[in-house]
Amino acid sequence: MAASPTTDGVLVAWTTLPTREEADRLAAGAVAARLAACAQVEGPIHSHYVWEGQTQAEEEYRITFKLTAMQELVLRTWVHSHHPYAVPQWLAVPATHVSPAYQAWILGVR
Repeated sequence: MAASPTTDGVLVAWTTLPTREEADRLAAGAVAARLAACAQVEGPIHSHYVWEGQTQAEEEYRITFKLTAMQELVLRTWVHSHHPYAVPQWLAVPATHVSPAYQAWILGVR
């Protein structure tokens, strides 16, 4: 039976943090709290963006989360409450082509 995107689908979500230590701490905390099945830290990456009318360029570290659709609101709220940025990046998209075994693993980590 196919997964319902609203109840047991898989999402991929991203945020960025200013240091490796903060990214590792946030990623480990989310997984320990069972808010995500997996959190991968990448970086450094170099981000270019506009903040308060000024063009900025900063080194950041990206976290990629794998989670169920049901976990998204709780994880988003948790990330925002533990994040150092005033406006944290939060992007979450449905994973539309997930192997059955990987999806079962993600769904089992709750």
